Amino acid sequence: MNPLDLYAKIEPLIGFYEQYEILYQTYLRYINALHIGSVLDVGCGNGKFLKHLLDREIDAEGIDRSASMVQRANEIGVRASCKELEDFEAERFECVTAVADVLNYLPQKELAAFFHSIHRVLKPKGYFVCDVNTLYGFEAVAEGVMRFEDETRFLCIEANYADKELLTHIAFFEKEGELYRKQNGQIRQYFHPLGELKKQEGFRLERTESLKLFGESPDKTLLIYQKR
Repeated sequence: MNPLDLYAKIEPLIGFYEQYEILYQTYLRYINALHIGSVLDVGCGNGKFLKHLLDREIDAEGIDRSASMVQRANEIGVRASCKELEDFEAERFECVTAVADVLNYLPQKELAAFFHSIHRVLKPKGYFVCDVNTLYGFEAVAEGVMRFEDETRFLCIEANYADKELLTHIAFFEKEGELYRKQNGQIRQYFHPLGELKKQEGFRLERTESLKLFGESPDKTLLIYQKR
């Protein structure tokens, strides 16, 4: 199973909806201030952020590499697909968003190509708004072991951070009759220092904001880029 589809299955057990709602509202504050009319949400997940945009009459659609997440997003009435950035016409959107540490799923060697793809689909002077995990977010918040269970499901997540990489192992047991079916997966994320993120070709980093969603210190940084 695609690890992202496995994550889609366990997301209701993990929750964190309250924290992500705070993150959504932070994005919306900037999008409203910039008077943006069209948005592409990369890594749109369950579509809840897209729903916020739609409720504000913003022309928005999302893409995600998890077909399960795309289906979930479509079920709440938003436009989502498994398209890639390359499938969109050039200069199509006023803003591109990547909510909930999407950039951390990309290794350093893939960042330049990703930013180039974002640059291509943005209108002149368009904006790219994203967030990344801080070092504190990896070391103090994400690393460790979490367990969740109910009458029919058991989930164990173990995350280890070393050498700028967070490797998360997922073991999910789901009851089928008298037996349990086990599904395994692993997700790898990468720490990107702010200094490296400032150097992306074709963009000017206009603003950053530190966010505390899960810990006592900032665990995320919001970044607002403008296309040069």
